[in-house]
Amino acid sequence: MPEGVNLVARRKLVLLSDLYFESNDELNERIRSLFLHQKPSIGYIPSCSDPQRIYVEHTRRFYRQFGIEDVQYYDLDTEYEESMLDSLFECDAIHLSGGNTFYFLSLLQQRNMLEQLRSYISDGGILIGVSAGSILMTPTIQIAGYGEDADENHTGLTDLEALALVDFEFAPHWDRSEEMMQPFREYAQNHQTKVYACPDGGAVVVENESLELYGGATPAL
Repeated sequence: MPEGVNLVARRKLVLLSDLYFESNDELNERIRSLFLHQKPSIGYIPSCSDPQRIYVEHTRRFYRQFGIEDVQYYDLDTEYEESMLDSLFECDAIHLSGGNTFYFLSLLQQRNMLEQLRSYISDGGILIGVSAGSILMTPTIQIAGYGEDADENHTGLTDLEALALVDFEFAPHWDRSEEMMQPFREYAQNHQTKVYACPDGGAVVVENESLELYGGATPAL
């Protein structure tokens, strides 16, 4: 974690495995509780351009479940405009979408967004990630290239350092089986790190120094 940035004291982070539309009132209420305003705004950053706006519309439906209507689209890829960043960082929360984790990190690097997102968190902003977006909150995206369903590193990215807002790694889409858990355990042992495996519908919620697990998320021990 970068020196001089007191991220632990101000963190409000939600690491989701997937956007889940089945009833999960406890998690939905917990996410809603992070917001200070009755009508908050969310800045949506896709992992790559979404010209048909298919995925952002899916995300808007997700947030409507708990009364959030204002979800704005901010593209870092083919529709990128630097002038949009001022309004992005005025949003109550920023949502990092799912997708190819390597490509997403390469976009954040190209747009010099990593340090800006860290500053946003230290200033009290909320960061919500889904799958790749959640992995980006951890120290490295190395786990995204691990296992049978690994993301492909099409960009040839060599610097895999991510936001480092937490001191653990995140494994989304766990099917709750021992068979799928075992590689996560091996990864944690081989890299001397803590890994949280998270089923779809689950989450890791970090607020300041507290960490809460929802929907079957569990450490890979």
